[in-house]
Amino acid sequence: MEKQRPTELNKKISRLRSSRDKLKDRGREKTLDNKKLRDRNVEIETSRDFWRKQCKDQSKEHLTKHEALKEELKASQDELEQERMRVNLERERAKKLEEEIEKIRGKKSGT
Repeated sequence: MEKQRPTELNKKISRLRSSRDKLKDRGREKTLDNKKLRDRNVEIETSRDFWRKQCKDQSKEHLTKHEALKEELKASQDELEQERMRVNLERERAKKLEEEIEKIRGKKSGT
């Protein structure tokens, strides 16, 4: 083995140290990036859970409103149908009364 000069050894040591420091810096940066990503992931999950809950609550609310509107519509339709039936009965009654009036007029003019 050759003996290396102290300056060469110092240069080699210096290169190794700088290389080691760069590796440590890259490791720190990756650690920080990973932490940021984990924090962001937690934030995203929290936001997702919040919006899921909001969506579920609104779906329940919409279903409740939908059911109430369906019942209201059915009641209105039933009321409308009853009113139609009443009007038809009134028309039939009016028609019968007109026929009776015509019969009475016919008898009076015939006598």
